[in-house]
Amino acid sequence: MNLKLIMCTSVLALACASAAQAQDWSAPPAYGYSNLNAGFSDDPRSIDIQAGGAIDASALSSECFGFITHQPSHSVNYDAGSWPLYFSAATDLDGVMVVRAPDGSFHCNDDAYADHMGLNPGVMFETPQSGEYDIWVGGLGYGAGYRPGQLHISEVGYFNTNRFARPPMAGMQPEHGRVALRAGFAPDPHRMQVTAGGDVNAGRTIDTGMCWGSIDQAPDAWVDYTASEDFDLFFSLGADVDTTLIVQGPDGLWHCDDDSAGNLNPGLRLTEPQSGRYAVWAGRYSNGPITPAELFVSELGYLGDTDGPPMLDPALPPNYGSVALNAGFIPDPHTVSLQAGGDQDVWDAVGGFCRGHASRAPDYNLEYQAGGFDLYISAVMQGDATLIVNGPDGQYYCDDDSAGDLNPGLLIDGPQSGTYNIWVGTYSDIDPVPASLHISELGFGDELGNVEALDASLPSNYGGISLTNGFLPDPHVVELMAGGDLSAEYSADNSCRGFVTAAPDYELNWGGTYGPLYIYADSEADTTMVVRTPSGDWVCNDDRIGLDPGVMFDAPSSGTYDIWVGTYWEGEPAPARLGISEIDFPQD
Repeated sequence: MNLKLIMCTSVLALACASAAQAQDWSAPPAYGYSNLNAGFSDDPRSIDIQAGGAIDASALSSECFGFITHQPSHSVNYDAGSWPLYFSAATDLDGVMVVRAPDGSFHCNDDAYADHMGLNPGVMFETPQSGEYDIWVGGLGYGAGYRPGQLHISEVGYFNTNRFARPPMAGMQPEHGRVALRAGFAPDPHRMQVTAGGDVNAGRTIDTGMCWGSIDQAPDAWVDYTASEDFDLFFSLGADVDTTLIVQGPDGLWHCDDDSAGNLNPGLRLTEPQSGRYAVWAGRYSNGPITPAELFVSELGYLGDTDGPPMLDPALPPNYGSVALNAGFIPDPHTVSLQAGGDQDVWDAVGGFCRGHASRAPDYNLEYQAGGFDLYISAVMQGDATLIVNGPDGQYYCDDDSAGDLNPGLLIDGPQSGTYNIWVGTYSDIDPVPASLHISELGFGDELGNVEALDASLPSNYGGISLTNGFLPDPHVVELMAGGDLSAEYSADNSCRGFVTAAPDYELNWGGTYGPLYIYADSEADTTMVVRTPSGDWVCNDDRIGLDPGVMFDAPSSGTYDIWVGTYWEGEPAPARLGISEIDFPQD
């Protein structure tokens, strides 16, 4: 029998007559013929095609839809056996498939009934006939053009592979940047401006069957996340159009959503998230130009949901100001008076390892330049206080009673340079209470008292002199007693050593215009030197000349130099001579 004969029943006569005017299954197929016997070895048989068309498929049968070409895409002469027969196609289009069976019946499909096929079509014959099968692979929409793809013929199932596909690539540089977030991050949500849409069909290129939308090949964002068992991780989008969201996790698994965040906005909640990189794509549900969107990353909920739960926001201006301190700062401790407490439950806002109630904004910000010291942050109040600190790395540190007497204290060992956001809370939900915040490199609380600083405004112990270039005699020499009861290390600068008095030993008013200028001390004891320059900088030395100190200024500024001569050991004052010269240090 010639299976290319038109076979119309009386019921289908009108449809067949219409089809004969539009499609012609007797025309040579655009992409050739196959001859297959049941049990064929190259399963699936895959044929490269161009999918699409401009002729309404419903002209063949009222059960068909989409747009196809005049001639079939491919024809198969099949010798049936005991196997089922599957036809499936994968393209970048929202594809349709029309199959004319050997008996002249038409079988049509849009999205195959297989989880991994997504928007790709497929037709299955459970007990196939022997004969010729004519297959059209078209598109759901008119005028979508012709897209490269593959037709698959199989006896084992549907196939979704398309060697022409441009799959999303998580390793490509993200279009809109990257962010590193640690569990407990703030502010929450973290927001990123992105664009939704692109020329890659997620339903065609991601082999899950649960992804939708048009996306770029490169991700829109990378989120490098350090996870904690205390938090779930939420991704969501906000836009003026119907968007989709696609995330590939650190384990390579795909997560996709359309409308879970409400109002046509997508949202993904990842429970027990892993640490690692999350590649994020913002998609458009339907084809169209890329459109602005906002990506929200949260541990609290989807976009608009995040305004409700308690949170601490380091980005807000601090309630009681801020300070910039360098390692070795004076006075130590730095003390701030404030009101402890607030309306945010710290447990809910930061995590189960923190306690108390605090304000949304930090109480105080510390800009710290780290050096060789540990950092102590503590608070004192009448009642039970708590302390929350967000460090430069985004990590939260919390404490309740480590400073004693219900007072909190945090020892940060090897602190980083950067911003420390500090909240002083109350353990119970009560009205704000007066409290003192202490920042120190020596210890907790105020039990140390304020370390007395060197005070250049005090009258110098041994007077002073005004000198300019070419002064005589050179050197200018002053007899004095070196030493005192203040540690120069804590009272001036952490690079200083020895023990000195609060007042300077000598004051030099320098009126010269060029250098060098040498200042030194000479003693039988081990002495040190501290000099405060006209600019307010501290310059210190211990053993420039044997066990005697000396400092040199290549280009000394005009102004006042306050000079302290100390002893290396506490409680051991010693006679010494202070020398000022333009020539050199004395020879040892």
